[in-house]
Amino acid sequence: MVTSDTSVAAAPPRCPVPGHEQSKVVLGGRYGTPGRRRQLYVCNMPKPGSTASSHRFSAPLTVPYPGAEPTGTQTEEERAKEAEELRTARKYQFTAYDIASGLVLVSRGTSYAQAGHDVRERAARRWDPAAAGDAARRHGTLVSDWVEVYAEALWRAQAPCQDAWPDTVLVGVLPLLAPGPGGRGGAPALAFSVFVALTHQPGARPAIFAIRLSTGTGAVHWASFLRELDRERAGAPARIVGDGSPALATAVRRVWPAGEGAPRPALWYDEHLLREEARRICQDRGLDRREGRLWQALQRGWRARVDWDRFAAEVRRHAVPELDRWLAVAGPVMERQLAERDRGRPVSRRPVRAALAELERRLGARRAAFGNRARTERLLRLMALDVSGMARVHAWTDLICVWLERSGGRPTSSQRRIADRGGRSSLRSRAGTGGAPHHPAP
Repeated sequence: MVTSDTSVAAAPPRCPVPGHEQSKVVLGGRYGTPGRRRQLYVCNMPKPGSTASSHRFSAPLTVPYPGAEPTGTQTEEERAKEAEELRTARKYQFTAYDIASGLVLVSRGTSYAQAGHDVRERAARRWDPAAAGDAARRHGTLVSDWVEVYAEALWRAQAPCQDAWPDTVLVGVLPLLAPGPGGRGGAPALAFSVFVALTHQPGARPAIFAIRLSTGTGAVHWASFLRELDRERAGAPARIVGDGSPALATAVRRVWPAGEGAPRPALWYDEHLLREEARRICQDRGLDRREGRLWQALQRGWRARVDWDRFAAEVRRHAVPELDRWLAVAGPVMERQLAERDRGRPVSRRPVRAALAELERRLGARRAAFGNRARTERLLRLMALDVSGMARVHAWTDLICVWLERSGGRPTSSQRRIADRGGRSSLRSRAGTGGAPHHPAP
């Protein structure tokens, strides 16, 4: 029920919705449990896009943290009211620095619960002492809500190549296994897969510019990943450096059909993988003696075409069937890549392998616990920014402040808007497909 209480000394706050500065605001009741109640206000103008003739809102908190020095003009009643509202409005009692600190923690592999605990400890804020011990203070929804609200803004502000393809793209996929339905003793099953795309400009640090979740590693999943990136960016890459899998080659042909629009990117194999396979064959056959001509030619054969020709001649001279089969595949690939190799262009997927290894370490044993696709993807984007060297607490604090100033001091989306409903897992409910449910960015 809306009331107009003339006994309240302080004037009601202005409505925070842009354009409502001159609206009429009256008291609109209170909400929360006893001891944790907040005052609501009613604005007599409708919210944009709403059919209701008015809307309710709560006022911004007027002190920065519990225990702050009271101003001399406040009465005891006003201070008590502020303290009660501070206890209630947990999502407003942290500074932008606190939020950035929590996001940096989870970007480096800390769990939601531990990050929330660390932020509360550092900011000298606690759960109600009457709550059940340390378990309550380690509740994970604090930082997971921040990931939902702020991760996309940070990603858009810092990730490179958001509007156009880079000239050379390094791609890779990380399949993450978890215990199957039989528990720890059962055969591992794919929990989800992580696709990444990096750019590596000469003289600069490799940076992840795209990261997506999927439910497999086949051609359909590769095609979905590349097609989504192509829709978001102008042009096409000149070169894609991959792992040489048939699934990736099929996906490139599907996304960039021959003779349609932009020319198809040249698909490059990871020369490190080809070299490691040749080394394995030589070691299995006892051909890895340091003084041996074949082993020496193998170490040098990747530098230039003349070195490759010497190595290929040694392979044919030894006539090892498995090595001959390997050369039949690797020979045409290396001849083309050595002929097209440009000085200064990255041809190694070492940055991709390092990034995937780091993501696997940070996800760790929690991989089986992730169930919400949109929130997990936003967490991975924060991890990608940190792997690329962009996650800094002070930098993220500034970006969060700028973003909040542009949105009137409040997030533009409600927390847990992307939460799964009905006990379903959006991350695993589309098994066998490459698509992902669409969640609008905040």
